[in-house]
Amino acid sequence: MMNDPHLSLLEDCLLGKTKALEELIQFFQPKVFSLALKFLWNPEDAEDATQEILVKVITNLGGFRRESKLSTWIYQIASNHLINAKKSKLETKRIHLRTIRDELHRSQSPSASVVPFDPDSQDKEDETKEKISHLVLHVQVACTYAMLQSMTRKYRMAYLLGEVFTFSSEEAGYVMGIRADAFRQILKRARNQMEEFLGKECSLTNVNNHCHCQNRIRYASKAGRIQSYLNLSEQMKRDGRWEKMKPLLPETKKLRKAAEVFRNQPNLLPKKNQLDGIRVLLNHSLPFTTR
Repeated sequence: MMNDPHLSLLEDCLLGKTKALEELIQFFQPKVFSLALKFLWNPEDAEDATQEILVKVITNLGGFRRESKLSTWIYQIASNHLINAKKSKLETKRIHLRTIRDELHRSQSPSASVVPFDPDSQDKEDETKEKISHLVLHVQVACTYAMLQSMTRKYRMAYLLGEVFTFSSEEAGYVMGIRADAFRQILKRARNQMEEFLGKECSLTNVNNHCHCQNRIRYASKAGRIQSYLNLSEQMKRDGRWEKMKPLLPETKKLRKAAEVFRNQPNLLPKKNQLDGIRVLLNHSLPFTTR
């Protein structure tokens, strides 16, 4: 029998226990949002998608056939929703890796990260370093997630499931509705695309590469590429949910795999708990269909 840690929670949900339904939403909300954010790039789009996915989960719990773990089934719903969702603004621009490459080279400026500070004040100097570090972290998130938009949705989902979330081929294949061997083929192609690009362009995978995140702060800020992410983290700070994290730095001793760059990102959460919004969408209750 399949060992599902959420089986008792599922049973309580099917009995209509509101507390259990709320607990399910609270547990899976950050996981679904993490996938949606990486897949869609834009935090606002990811929040909307997360709410829509969770509503689908709640309203279809009765149709869960227990052919997989509950978590796998939820990721399947999320995957189908994201792959079939309306194209984001970034996607409609038809981003290609060559476009990103040109932008990386064009936007580099050795002085872009300089923030004026009083050299006689250690406190101010430390504050400035902390500010730069925080901005670099958000530049890394915005830049690397944007790179994912260059992939077709099928390749992007396979890369996220297999390389970033480290699903097994069997589980990821189930999520995407394809055989495990077919998933491995798609993942291999997606991995090769990202490894080749980051290996040539990103200093986080190879310190000798042209682009360095710290040099893109001014450009990314002026272009509005990181503002949504900054808003997200600032809200998390106000709510006490932000976990301080240093940005990834170039390694001089080895070449990094592209997946390491994506896995070393902050655990960003929605700006607000979406339980209230889901209640409103479901007419102030949490019903579900049964079969």
